[in-house]
Amino acid sequence: IEMYDEMALVVGKDMATGSFAKSFVDVDMQENINVDYLAAEEEGETEGGAKGKQTLSSTATSSKARSHRKRNRDELPQLDLVAAQLGEIAIAISKLSRNELNVDDLYKEVMKTEGFEELVLANAFDYLVENEKQAKAFMAKNVNLRKVWIERFFIEKFVNQKGEHNDF
Repeated sequence: IEMYDEMALVVGKDMATGSFAKSFVDVDMQENINVDYLAAEEEGETEGGAKGKQTLSSTATSSKARSHRKRNRDELPQLDLVAAQLGEIAIAISKLSRNELNVDDLYKEVMKTEGFEELVLANAFDYLVENEKQAKAFMAKNVNLRKVWIERFFIEKFVNQKGEHNDF
């Protein structure tokens, strides 16, 4: 199926189970008859082949298969538009669901923090890349809170209990 992945992202892949599941036997034939009749009416045809309007009773059923009419050339651009819009929706949803961390932006923000040696900042960056939730929280903070976070990171990771500096 063309664009299956995009459609599955938008409408889901869930299948109904139990009493919610339907098969071809459960389909209401009246709806199909009305759809077929309306399509035939648009083309100027009726079930008997005569032109004009005809009504169907609400209890009418049909054992013949639904006829498939060819798509009008005017409908093709509309279908292309719908397909393109569905693709755009799928892309937007996938971007929102991914919520990926931009490592380049993280690096820039960590490295522009003033008051620390480059090696301390590089270690903080490495830690944040390994801990994505911490990195997202870091990126959400303002400049002052980022600086406090790096100070605490430095103290916890590189200064031992006696106040001595550990090697990186």
